[in-house]
Amino acid sequence: MASAVELAKRGVQVTVVERDEVGRGCSYGNAGWLTPSQAFPLANPAMLLKSFKWMLDPESPLYIQPRLDPAFLRWLLEFLLASRKAKFDRGATALLELCRVSTDLWEDVAKRSTVDFGFERHGLLAVYEKPDSLDAAKGMIETLAAAGIPAQRWTADDVREKEPAIIGKTVGGYFYPDDAHCEPFQAVKALKAEAESLGVTFLEHTEVFDISNDGGPRRLKTTRGEMKAEHLVVATGPWSEALGKMLGFRLPVIGAKGYSLVLPPATPHPKRSIYLIERKVAVNPHRDGLRIAGTLELVRNDFSINTRRVNVIVRGAKAMLNIGEAPVAREIWRGLRPCTPDGMPAIGRARGRGDVWLATGHQMTGLKTATGTGLLLAQLMTGETPRFDPVPFRADRY
Repeated sequence: MASAVELAKRGVQVTVVERDEVGRGCSYGNAGWLTPSQAFPLANPAMLLKSFKWMLDPESPLYIQPRLDPAFLRWLLEFLLASRKAKFDRGATALLELCRVSTDLWEDVAKRSTVDFGFERHGLLAVYEKPDSLDAAKGMIETLAAAGIPAQRWTADDVREKEPAIIGKTVGGYFYPDDAHCEPFQAVKALKAEAESLGVTFLEHTEVFDISNDGGPRRLKTTRGEMKAEHLVVATGPWSEALGKMLGFRLPVIGAKGYSLVLPPATPHPKRSIYLIERKVAVNPHRDGLRIAGTLELVRNDFSINTRRVNVIVRGAKAMLNIGEAPVAREIWRGLRPCTPDGMPAIGRARGRGDVWLATGHQMTGLKTATGTGLLLAQLMTGETPRFDPVPFRADRY
């Protein structure tokens, strides 16, 4: 949606082809965070040893579904090779900037949109339960500071005083005042409304099943007929790999499942977004409920619900928040985050294909970097000087 808006602003005629309903993918039920403080590449060397321990534990924050699939095994090998400090640091610098600017751009959307998507800039509180975890965060805090993202260290007393929703044991936390949150599905609707006002055409419930190129514009065969396109933007999340195959190149984007639950408001209700660090549970307060989210389960395109992993999220939230002994979820949702092996989005022109552009592979940063991604892609496609350094996001690296 963000790419469609930015291209339409520049006079490009845009048609969005959506296999379902706009916003019903990962943007429907994610945590709703617009948090530069949490925008890091997935291939993190600091987490590598922990990842090995987690990979085969079905209740761990990161779980890899065992499978004898050559393409999947190749992705895992590339993920391990990408987990080098120098590569991670370069990627983190770029991703943090993209997210920081995107949050400001989301605020601009909220100011001009007729759709209220609950944008609030109340910051994010990362809560720690172990002293060594809190101390280990100092290096990350320095990286964030260098990127212009401020942080405040709170003592355990500060946490209890300023965020009384935390009732579990804590040794303190870090507060990121510039972070924001929103209702993710409504945020996509806000972008869609703006895109419609700019003349963008939408074909929902329309699936592309073949793409051909006989020297002229590409012909897309869809479940609602055939169409032609001078340029294609692949912004299809975990389905990008299949689109890459149709276009004749490898696009290693696989699905990483995450879950979220919408519960009744907590007592007391959080004032801001909260990240329970040791439990890897995201907490987002909405006006009429509480969204809790978590887990990263590398599964490709498996949409089944793993009750065991859902229960882990609930237990983690119960340990730190007053959500009742047996909270009843209004909604349980799962979605697939699109992950590249190096954990960096692919934004720009695809390798060797002048008419194919990519805006995919954003892992857990899709919502929080959407507006900046749309801006960067549109600037690259129309020949403008890009606001961001495009090299770290090069789409032709695959």
